Amino acid sequence: MTLPEHETDRSYRASLANLRNELQIPVNAVIEYSGMLLEDAKKQGRVNFIPDLLKIHALGKKLLLLVDDSLDETKIDTAGTGKELEDFSVNLRHELRTPLNAIIGYSEMLLEDAREHGPKEFIPDLEQILSAGRLFLTFIEDVAGFTKTRHKGEDPAADSSEASAMVRIALNDIPPLEEESRPSFVTTKRGCLLVVDDNETNRDLICRQLERQGHTVTAAENGQQALEIMRTRAFDMVLLDIMMPEMSGYRVLQRLKSSDIHRDVPVIVISALDDMDSVVRCIQMGADDYLLKPFNPVLLKARIRMCLENKRLRELSEALELRNLKEEVQLIAESRAMQQVLETVRTVSRSPVNVLIHGESGTGKEVIARMIHHGSDRKDRPFVAVNCASVPENLMESEFFGYEKGAFTGAITSRGGRFEEADGGTLFLDEIGDMPLAMQPKFLRVIQEGEGSRLGSNKLVRYDLRIISASNKDLRSEVEKGRFREDLFYRIFSVEIYIPPLRERREDIMPLTLFFMNRVSGRFKKKVKGFSPELLNFFEEYPWPGNVRQLLHEVEHMVALTPEGERISLKHSSSELQKWRNAAPSTRIPNDTSLSLPQRVEEVEIACIRDALVKTSGNKLQASKLLGITRQGLDKKLKRYKVQK
Repeated sequence: MTLPEHETDRSYRASLANLRNELQIPVNAVIEYSGMLLEDAKKQGRVNFIPDLLKIHALGKKLLLLVDDSLDETKIDTAGTGKELEDFSVNLRHELRTPLNAIIGYSEMLLEDAREHGPKEFIPDLEQILSAGRLFLTFIEDVAGFTKTRHKGEDPAADSSEASAMVRIALNDIPPLEEESRPSFVTTKRGCLLVVDDNETNRDLICRQLERQGHTVTAAENGQQALEIMRTRAFDMVLLDIMMPEMSGYRVLQRLKSSDIHRDVPVIVISALDDMDSVVRCIQMGADDYLLKPFNPVLLKARIRMCLENKRLRELSEALELRNLKEEVQLIAESRAMQQVLETVRTVSRSPVNVLIHGESGTGKEVIARMIHHGSDRKDRPFVAVNCASVPENLMESEFFGYEKGAFTGAITSRGGRFEEADGGTLFLDEIGDMPLAMQPKFLRVIQEGEGSRLGSNKLVRYDLRIISASNKDLRSEVEKGRFREDLFYRIFSVEIYIPPLRERREDIMPLTLFFMNRVSGRFKKKVKGFSPELLNFFEEYPWPGNVRQLLHEVEHMVALTPEGERISLKHSSSELQKWRNAAPSTRIPNDTSLSLPQRVEEVEIACIRDALVKTSGNKLQASKLLGITRQGLDKKLKRYKVQK
């Protein structure tokens, strides 16, 4: 609806006044509740709560002054150009987000402490402060709507919600995700992190949040100081603010990414600047991620974990290449189960015993067999691998024992068998459980006596070899059913190694995924920017029936489909994984396919709303409490997103 100029101006000023009043309500709540908690903390001697409550109280007052002064309709020049009004909007949102980020951050830490150690009576008021902070956040983006509608000569009251769609609530009217609600099976790696922020309060807050996660944190109050610190110390990651005096975050980022020393250090931008041009600029300059203040600490933790894993796996890949190991004997093992397997491998490699490896298909049985061979004194001799299931029964004897010329029709030359080929080295019998019963006595003689003869010859051939067998079947059960000889069963191994399926060692999924990505992208001569956190979380939840082999195939599929320089996301996954994900309950953060904040916010909101309704059996009042919003707010979202109750 287009209005006359004087009507537009009047409507614009009235809307600013309404917005100012709306913002004052949650800010006053922050001031009141923090003031009451401060009095209670002093009375009860809760000295550990007092410093942060003082900060929250002071920040609330600062926020109120900003609101009163910046949104005073009598002081704003409504006749300014569209560019001037837009600049005013961007700067104001930045100024409002900065103290709000600290209020929410300190409140979350205090709430965590109160829940773990008490006092329990502090919890309701701290929750009120958090709710007020998130409510304030929902109103901040309306500032963007007023500048745009004013420039177009429209009635701002008619469409303020649509005008603020770019970053409305930006994940923050949803309560912080509890880590227990989305289990991660990978232990978070600790790192040495550098925080660069000119705002002392924000700097202190981020440092404390990271230290709680176990990281070693160093702080720099400006860009120049950060660069000086990095000249003498090495860091695993940099968390960088953008709006800083003298040297902006853009310049710091440019200096880091143009340096041979610091080029590969991950950088996460954490800024209150919600301008889309800033997001795109930082990503194009080489930033690994861009988080908007106030950010969800669980989301930040996930981003840091992903970046540190990428960096660690990149370094591990380089180390393996320096050791000049062949690709087939490289093994990534982070889980305790696989660490124990590797310890057994190291031990048996030095002993000349036969080994049986069992586990599901695709778990890496041949990789383990090759590691045993390469760790033994036979490493310079042949490693001969034969899949027993792939050799036809009528050809098995000639395949293993060899034959003389004329031994059968078509034998026009003599040929040694697999036993002779592996002489002095290792013979790997994959899927030995599929060996025909008629052949088993002949194998038993080879193992017991170390000798055999070619077809068409009576001459005995001596074999000096080590046998490593593998099976995805339960050979003991096969013995009981009469499908495998008991005497052969006890001769094929002295040591038994079990490789658990990938679904039982989920700590290995992320390192394997990143390792395969580095190898595959190098083989494909293609640079990709890693995986989205949502995809890595999904990989940890997927059951992987094909185990490591399926994971490698999936990574190859996704790297092939991902455009050069982009991040691999769920949209690049195979139809099999997509089908499983669509059939599973919607408990994950949706895919991180683009930098479009409205799209990402909408996906997250829909997923969380559906989960809340499922958990409460459709009770909208209880669901709204789980989501940390009002019942009316939930009704609006249900209507907007057309979510069926």
